[in-house]
Amino acid sequence: MRNDSSTDNAAINGSVHRNSDITEIGMDNRVSSKKKPRLYYIDNLRVLACFLVLLTHSTMTATNPDKEGFWMFLLSFIGSPSSELFLALSGTVLLPVKTGFRPFYKRRFIKLLPPLVIWSILGVLLYTQTQGLPWNEAWNTIVRIPLQPAVGVYWFVYAMIGLYFLAPFISPWLQKATKRQIEVYLGLWTINMVIPWVLHFFPNFTSAFTLNGNYYWSLCYFGGFLGYWLLGYYLKKYPIKIGFNWKWLTVLAGSCAYPLLIYKVKTGGGDVEILLDNLQIGSAFLVALLYTVMQNIKLSEKLQRLVTAVAKYSFCIYLTHIYIARELYWGIFNGSTIHIFPRTFLIAFLTLITGYALTRLLSLLPKSKYITGA
Repeated sequence: MRNDSSTDNAAINGSVHRNSDITEIGMDNRVSSKKKPRLYYIDNLRVLACFLVLLTHSTMTATNPDKEGFWMFLLSFIGSPSSELFLALSGTVLLPVKTGFRPFYKRRFIKLLPPLVIWSILGVLLYTQTQGLPWNEAWNTIVRIPLQPAVGVYWFVYAMIGLYFLAPFISPWLQKATKRQIEVYLGLWTINMVIPWVLHFFPNFTSAFTLNGNYYWSLCYFGGFLGYWLLGYYLKKYPIKIGFNWKWLTVLAGSCAYPLLIYKVKTGGGDVEILLDNLQIGSAFLVALLYTVMQNIKLSEKLQRLVTAVAKYSFCIYLTHIYIARELYWGIFNGSTIHIFPRTFLIAFLTLITGYALTRLLSLLPKSKYITGA
């Protein structure tokens, strides 16, 4: 099952310089000593991924499951590659790490952890008022913040923290690795990503594999979210050309076949939970497709400035979106007769605008980076 919180109760338990680290989902706008042209497609993908996250969490509870069930599932599917796309973008910008352990950790965590802790605590306090969360449970949730998300949708940041710790260790290899060596790693990772589909159709094929890893599965160390990091690094260094070549055709075919197969299984009454997980090949196909397409799209100068401005504050937008969408706009649209599909897009868009405006205001405060991560 995807690690996105689907209910409020579940929610409780960077012109000319290089792009910033995606995993902060914010921006580090310091100009490097050697200026590099800005990779605007990274900003564009960051905003796209951010909007997909908002879309996923803006879907209100169905009032008529028989009529709205299909549209809720479709909305969930459309937003599904968001976290994986963020991970790939992070690998694009962050890897390989070329500084020492201490400066790397200090620079990254000082912008990641304070906003996470602040918004986690604020979220718990908010839920004591809006959801009746008992104070003793709220306190226990706050105390456990170093170990687990206080707000369900923050699982992504905790996964990223683990990858942050790992980045300096794998970077020396990446600096020396050949294209073929990286492809071998991604190939072994792909085997893990295919196994969920094998197990769906042949449930007794193996008991050693699990999505979250199993020490008794021989390829377990080639699984997990690290693969998305290396995929993003690979796609930047060795871009896939759109045209008549086997890589592009494979990505295109896989991205088309994935939703068709999901639809077939779903309409056939089958359980698609394992086929929608973050760690299965369909998600990787969608990430590679979006990444490659956006690498080849150029926005107008005016629109690009706007997108880049939003990308700068995407971390704080991510941290605040669950409260804005569900505590504000769900209340406003409660009882609305607008169809659930356009209504969800509208809520997501309003959440994006509100989150951006809020973050811009917060950025005016002293030491605002500790609140916004920007």
